[in-house]
Amino acid sequence: MESIKEIRKLLDRFYKGETSMEEEQILHEYFSSASIPEELMPDRDLFRALGTAADSVTVPEDLNQKILNVIDLQEKKVIRTRRISVFSLSGLAAGLLVVIALYVGYFRSDGTGRLASHQLTDTYEDPQQAYEEARKTLAYVSAKLNTGTSELEHVVKVSKTASDPLKSLSKINKGSKELSLLGQLQRVEKFER
Repeated sequence: MESIKEIRKLLDRFYKGETSMEEEQILHEYFSSASIPEELMPDRDLFRALGTAADSVTVPEDLNQKILNVIDLQEKKVIRTRRISVFSLSGLAAGLLVVIALYVGYFRSDGTGRLASHQLTDTYEDPQQAYEEARKTLAYVSAKLNTGTSELEHVVKVSKTASDPLKSLSKINKGSKELSLLGQLQRVEKFER
Protein backbone atom coordinates (compact mmCIF):
# COMPACT_ATOMS: atom_id res chain seq x y z
CA MET A 1 0.00 0.00 0.00
CA GLU A 2 1.30 3.41 -0.96
CA SER A 3 1.69 6.24 1.55
CA ILE A 4 -0.46 9.35 1.40
CA LYS A 5 2.47 11.52 0.32
CA GLU A 6 3.28 9.22 -2.58
CA ILE A 7 -0.39 9.16 -3.62
CA ARG A 8 -0.54 12.96 -3.55
CA LYS A 9 2.60 13.17 -5.69
CA LEU A 10 1.08 10.69 -8.13
CA LEU A 11 -2.16 12.69 -8.16
CA ASP A 12 -0.27 15.90 -8.92
CA ARG A 13 1.56 14.18 -11.77
CA PHE A 14 -1.73 12.62 -12.96
CA TYR A 15 -3.45 16.01 -13.13
CA LYS A 16 -0.47 17.40 -15.04
CA GLY A 17 -0.68 14.49 -17.48
CA GLU A 18 2.76 13.11 -16.60
CA THR A 19 1.89 9.65 -15.22
CA SER A 20 2.54 6.36 -16.94
CA MET A 21 -0.01 3.59 -17.30
CA GLU A 22 1.54 1.70 -14.35
CA GLU A 23 1.28 4.75 -12.10
CA GLU A 24 -2.34 5.28 -13.12
CA GLN A 25 -3.00 1.62 -12.30
CA ILE A 26 -1.51 2.19 -8.83
CA LEU A 27 -3.91 5.12 -8.35
CA HIS A 28 -6.89 3.03 -9.55
CA GLU A 29 -5.98 0.25 -7.10
CA TYR A 30 -5.50 2.70 -4.24
CA PHE A 31 -8.85 4.40 -4.81
CA SER A 32 -10.66 1.10 -5.15
CA SER A 33 -9.64 0.19 -1.59
CA ALA A 34 -11.93 0.87 1.35
CA SER A 35 -9.69 3.06 3.56
CA ILE A 36 -9.33 6.43 1.89
CA PRO A 37 -8.87 9.73 3.75
CA GLU A 38 -11.76 12.18 3.63
CA GLU A 39 -9.75 14.80 1.71
CA LEU A 40 -9.20 12.36 -1.18
CA MET A 41 -12.86 11.38 -1.58
CA PRO A 42 -13.43 13.56 -4.67
CA ASP A 43 -10.42 11.92 -6.29
CA ARG A 44 -11.80 8.50 -5.36
CA ASP A 45 -15.07 9.29 -7.13
CA LEU A 46 -13.15 10.46 -10.18
CA PHE A 47 -11.04 7.32 -10.38
CA ARG A 48 -14.02 5.05 -9.87
CA ALA A 49 -15.80 6.82 -12.72
CA LEU A 50 -12.67 6.62 -14.88
CA GLY A 51 -12.30 2.94 -14.05
CA THR A 52 -15.73 2.09 -15.42
CA ALA A 53 -15.37 4.38 -18.42
CA ALA A 54 -11.86 3.24 -19.38
CA ASP A 55 -13.06 -0.26 -20.19
CA SER A 56 -15.91 0.80 -22.46
CA VAL A 57 -14.36 3.69 -24.41
CA THR A 58 -12.50 3.04 -27.61
CA VAL A 59 -10.94 5.90 -29.51
CA PRO A 60 -11.45 5.80 -33.28
CA GLU A 61 -8.27 5.96 -35.29
CA ASP A 62 -9.48 8.80 -37.51
CA LEU A 63 -10.59 10.96 -34.54
CA ASN A 64 -7.75 13.41 -35.07
CA GLN A 65 -8.71 13.95 -38.70
CA LYS A 66 -12.39 14.40 -37.78
CA ILE A 67 -11.50 17.06 -35.21
CA LEU A 68 -9.34 18.92 -37.72
CA ASN A 69 -12.15 18.80 -40.30
CA VAL A 70 -14.63 20.27 -37.83
CA ILE A 71 -12.17 23.04 -36.94
CA ASP A 72 -11.68 23.83 -40.63
CA LEU A 73 -15.44 24.01 -41.15
CA GLN A 74 -15.81 26.40 -38.22
CA GLU A 75 -13.05 28.63 -39.57
CA LYS A 76 -14.71 28.71 -42.98
CA LYS A 77 -17.98 29.80 -41.37
CA VAL A 78 -16.24 32.63 -39.55
CA ILE A 79 -14.54 33.96 -42.67
CA ARG A 80 -17.23 35.73 -44.63
CA THR A 81 -16.77 37.14 -48.04
CA ARG A 82 -17.35 40.84 -48.25
CA ARG A 83 -20.17 41.62 -50.58
CA ILE A 84 -21.20 45.02 -51.77
CA SER A 85 -24.85 45.28 -50.93
CA VAL A 86 -27.49 46.94 -53.07
CA PHE A 87 -28.04 49.53 -50.34
CA SER A 88 -24.43 50.65 -50.27
CA LEU A 89 -24.30 50.87 -54.06
CA SER A 90 -27.51 52.91 -54.18
CA GLY A 91 -26.14 55.21 -51.49
CA LEU A 92 -22.96 55.76 -53.45
CA ALA A 93 -24.93 56.43 -56.62
CA ALA A 94 -27.20 58.94 -54.85
CA GLY A 95 -24.21 60.76 -53.40
CA LEU A 96 -22.55 60.92 -56.78
CA LEU A 97 -25.73 62.31 -58.34
CA VAL A 98 -25.96 65.01 -55.69
CA VAL A 99 -22.37 66.07 -56.31
CA ILE A 100 -22.91 66.18 -60.08
CA ALA A 101 -26.16 68.14 -59.67
CA LEU A 102 -24.47 70.69 -57.43
CA TYR A 103 -21.63 71.12 -59.83
CA VAL A 104 -23.82 71.48 -62.92
CA GLY A 105 -26.54 73.56 -61.28
CA TYR A 106 -24.54 76.01 -59.20
CA PHE A 107 -21.21 76.46 -60.85
CA ARG A 108 -20.61 78.22 -64.10
CA SER A 109 -19.28 76.33 -67.01
CA ASP A 110 -16.84 79.13 -67.88
CA GLY A 111 -14.42 77.94 -65.20
CA THR A 112 -14.38 81.04 -63.00
CA GLY A 113 -15.54 79.00 -60.02
CA ARG A 114 -18.15 81.54 -58.91
CA LEU A 115 -21.67 80.63 -58.00
CA ALA A 116 -24.03 81.02 -60.93
CA SER A 117 -27.03 82.25 -58.93
CA HIS A 118 -25.15 84.60 -56.59
CA GLN A 119 -22.85 87.19 -58.06
CA LEU A 120 -20.42 88.53 -55.50
CA THR A 121 -20.90 92.29 -55.42
CA ASP A 122 -20.16 95.00 -52.90
CA THR A 123 -23.11 96.24 -50.86
CA TYR A 124 -21.30 99.28 -49.41
CA GLU A 125 -19.57 102.05 -51.27
CA ASP A 126 -17.38 103.06 -48.36
CA PRO A 127 -14.96 100.35 -47.03
CA GLN A 128 -14.97 101.97 -43.56
CA GLN A 129 -18.75 101.66 -43.37
CA ALA A 130 -18.53 97.99 -44.46
CA TYR A 131 -15.92 97.36 -41.76
CA GLU A 132 -18.11 98.93 -39.06
CA GLU A 133 -21.15 96.90 -40.13
CA ALA A 134 -19.12 93.66 -40.12
CA ARG A 135 -17.74 94.52 -36.67
CA LYS A 136 -21.26 95.13 -35.29
CA THR A 137 -22.51 91.86 -36.76
CA LEU A 138 -19.60 89.87 -35.34
CA ALA A 139 -20.04 91.51 -31.90
CA TYR A 140 -23.73 90.57 -31.95
CA VAL A 141 -22.92 86.94 -32.86
CA SER A 142 -20.23 86.84 -30.16
CA ALA A 143 -22.64 88.12 -27.51
CA LYS A 144 -25.26 85.52 -28.43
CA LEU A 145 -22.64 82.77 -28.41
CA ASN A 146 -21.39 83.84 -24.97
CA THR A 147 -24.96 83.84 -23.65
CA GLY A 148 -25.44 80.30 -24.91
CA THR A 149 -22.19 79.00 -23.44
CA SER A 150 -22.70 80.67 -20.03
CA GLU A 151 -25.33 78.03 -19.24
CA LEU A 152 -22.68 75.34 -19.67
CA GLU A 153 -20.83 76.49 -16.54
CA HIS A 154 -23.37 74.58 -14.45
CA VAL A 155 -22.74 71.45 -16.49
CA VAL A 156 -18.99 71.75 -15.89
CA LYS A 157 -19.57 72.05 -12.13
CA VAL A 158 -21.88 69.03 -12.12
CA SER A 159 -19.43 66.92 -14.10
CA LYS A 160 -16.60 67.80 -11.69
CA THR A 161 -18.67 66.84 -8.64
CA ALA A 162 -19.82 63.65 -10.34
CA SER A 163 -16.28 62.52 -11.11
CA ASP A 164 -15.11 62.76 -7.48
CA PRO A 165 -17.25 59.82 -6.20
CA LEU A 166 -16.16 57.77 -9.19
CA LYS A 167 -12.55 58.19 -8.11
CA SER A 168 -13.37 56.78 -4.68
CA LEU A 169 -15.22 53.89 -6.32
CA SER A 170 -12.07 53.00 -8.24
CA LYS A 171 -10.23 52.80 -4.91
CA ILE A 172 -12.91 50.46 -3.58
CA ASN A 173 -12.65 48.34 -6.73
CA LYS A 174 -8.87 48.11 -6.33
CA GLY A 175 -9.29 47.07 -2.69
CA SER A 176 -11.81 44.37 -3.59
CA LYS A 177 -9.41 42.96 -6.18
CA GLU A 178 -6.69 42.79 -3.56
CA LEU A 179 -9.09 41.01 -1.18
CA SER A 180 -9.98 38.45 -3.83
CA LEU A 181 -6.28 37.81 -4.43
CA LEU A 182 -5.84 37.36 -0.69
CA GLY A 183 -8.71 34.84 -0.67
CA GLN A 184 -7.08 32.92 -3.51
CA LEU A 185 -3.79 32.90 -1.61
CA GLN A 186 -5.55 31.48 1.45
CA ARG A 187 -7.13 28.72 -0.68
CA VAL A 188 -3.72 27.82 -2.09
CA GLU A 189 -2.27 27.67 1.42
CA LYS A 190 -5.09 25.32 2.52
CA PHE A 191 -4.43 23.14 -0.51
CA GLU A 192 -0.69 22.95 0.26
CA ARG A 193 -1.38 21.76 3.83
